[in-house]
This record gives sequence, C-alpha cells and structure tokens, in this order.
Amino acid sequence: MPHPPRILEVLLSLAVAGGALVSAGCPSPEERTCDVLCDCTGCSEARYLDCVDKAEIARKDAEQASCPAGAFDELLTCVEDEVECKDDQFALDGCEDQQRSLRNCGVFVFRTVCEHANDVFIACGQGAAFEVDPDACTGQTACNAGCIVDTSCAGLNGIDIEESQRFNECNVLCFQMR
Repeated sequence: MPHPPRILEVLLSLAVAGGALVSAGCPSPEERTCDVLCDCTGCSEARYLDCVDKAEIARKDAEQASCPAGAFDELLTCVEDEVECKDDQFALDGCEDQQRSLRNCGVFVFRTVCEHANDVFIACGQGAAFEVDPDACTGQTACNAGCIVDTSCAGLNGIDIEESQRFNECNVLCFQMR
C-alpha cells in the first residue's frame, strides 16, 4: 500500500496539534459556571480563582460522598442556564432540586450552609440568622445551619411539633460538638 504524500502527513499532524491546542483552551465546567457568577457579581481575578477552586473541591467532595452520579454537573449546568443577577448578587432560583441532591450528601457549592440557612429562615419569616462570611460558618455554627436547612418552615415555626423536636435535637447535638 502506498504511503500518503509527505504534505498530507504534515497537514494531518498540524490538524491533530491544532485540535489539542483548542481542547486545552476550553474552560472546565467549573470555570464556565464561575464566569457566569462573576459576570453578575463583578469578581476580581482572585475571587474568580477562589470560585473555581471551591467548585473543584466541591466536585471532589461530591465524588467522595458518593453523591448521585452526575449531580454535580447537573447543578453546574443549571447554574449556567438559570442564574439570575439581582443587585450584583446571584440567585440560583430554579436549581433547588440540584442543590438539594448535593446537600443531601453534605455538599454545598458556591454558597455556604449558613447562607442556605439564611434563605430558609427568611423564607419562613424568621430573618437572617448567620453571618455571610464563609470563615464564620464552621463547626457548631455550620452544624446549626445544617439543622435549619433540613427543617421545614412548619418545624422552625413550631407548627409541626415532631419536626420542631427533631430540629431541637439536631441543635443539641451541634452544641455537644467539640
């Protein structure tokens, strides 16, 4: 069988090399999502890189926690498609199911458990209870926020007595943490 002419080999090599360069320049799903979020909030380069780092860590956390297959990518896709920018803050309306899927296996992405707890408290007429500083949302505070996130408004407002009791028991366990 005859060999292809040398020029064809060179062109094929260039096409393969060009394809590799193009694929190397494609942003990751985490980068694309952080691009969308930072377009809304006006992130500095440092905040953008922090967003990407946190998203990559959350992906690893989701894998280690054995979250449902594809749950992390479903959230990223939803955020890209559904994010709403309100007063230089992003809202993830429409992505609640994807967030819940990850939250059920203990993974929070782009927002801390304390920020989610504030959303629940506000929706239940209680007002924001936690600082938005991520460094303040650790240990017992994060545990208490998790209790809030896992409780309905009826439980938080004392309407559902059984759920209120579970909520109180959850908080007691948080206070016993060391």
